[in-house]
Amino acid sequence: MSKQKRQSKLSFFALDPNCDKYINWAVALLLLVGTFTIISTNVGKTTSAPNIVPKVLIKQCMFAVCGYIAMWFMNRWFRFKWYARIEKVIIPICLVIMGTTFAFPEIGGSRAWILIGGISLQPSEFAKPLIMIICATCLYRAKKETDMLKVRGQLFMRAWISFALMFGIVFAQKDMGTLVIICFIFLSCIMIPKYVVLQRMQKVLKVLVYGAIAVAIVLFGITNIGTEIIKHTPLAHIAVRVENFKDPYTDVYGDGYQPANSLYGIASSDIHGKGIGNSTRKYGYLTQADNDYILAVLLEETGIFGLFGLVILYGMIEIRLFYYAFKTSEDMYKVILGGTGVYLFMHFFLNAGGVACLIPFTGVPLLFISSGGTSLMSIMLTMGLAQNCICAIRRREMDRLS
Repeated sequence: MSKQKRQSKLSFFALDPNCDKYINWAVALLLLVGTFTIISTNVGKTTSAPNIVPKVLIKQCMFAVCGYIAMWFMNRWFRFKWYARIEKVIIPICLVIMGTTFAFPEIGGSRAWILIGGISLQPSEFAKPLIMIICATCLYRAKKETDMLKVRGQLFMRAWISFALMFGIVFAQKDMGTLVIICFIFLSCIMIPKYVVLQRMQKVLKVLVYGAIAVAIVLFGITNIGTEIIKHTPLAHIAVRVENFKDPYTDVYGDGYQPANSLYGIASSDIHGKGIGNSTRKYGYLTQADNDYILAVLLEETGIFGLFGLVILYGMIEIRLFYYAFKTSEDMYKVILGGTGVYLFMHFFLNAGGVACLIPFTGVPLLFISSGGTSLMSIMLTMGLAQNCICAIRRREMDRLS
């Protein structure tokens, strides 16, 4: 086989050359950090499962490969043109798959997982990139059907209907962390376009969002009114998490066991940490050390330097996403890039805040770091979509300059 043919085959499986290299490097480094941390956390299980480390390594590598394929596909092949044609089929299929979780047992207070042969899938994770694509596709259609920009409520009608159905399913699943993230992604997507027909709705939404945040702070933060109310509802597990956020040490050997040990691990890390692989909390103290509480183990081993490194890598991705979002005049690209930025930020905010007991714990994974194939597939797919938009923006810029 000639060198030219080999290079063409390799380039076929590579991301588009116009991708933002800073984002690619940040994603690769985060995946590397996540893989090492997951292996480190599972060392604590070797006493009961001697072969756990190689199994976890193989599993994580498979997730990474599948994630890369999802990212590559969205970067190389996704087009709003063909998606718009099949959207009426895609949305119902996704909603039905999300609804099938009710046929499976509850995990951690939520019915958000599909369990098949020891493998768990969380379909609602894919609702996050899907709602972005739906909103962007509404703007894509509006370029051809200009009447959508003249009638109030017409532009994002399909997006609102899809969001309402997703909201209902995820709320019924009692997965409040995922619900909050989907809400913020959707709100950011419909707040970005600056059309006259949207201005009234956007003003009303701003008031509602700020009002809801203020009421939540009063009911759950300043007072215990909200906590006492939901104790007597099917969402009683949320009341427990709110109480643990306020004082995780009231029930250290009960419901406060995980958050208390998370704080013990972080507090014992010092500035430089205990060293990679030297966490003590992963030895049975944190039962979800490789998933929801993986940040506590990472900080215990690497200290403030590990947190600083994570912030730099996440910050690099955020800066580059919003750089291109402000640079382009194409609203559908702005929606995808801005929505991706909110998606990434909300996961970090909810996970880090919950692990440090600064906010109630939601069970949201730390993207690229926590174990879990569904969340990794979803964010990699989203990053591929964002890179797809970045490539289109850079090509247009090169065409304009040529």
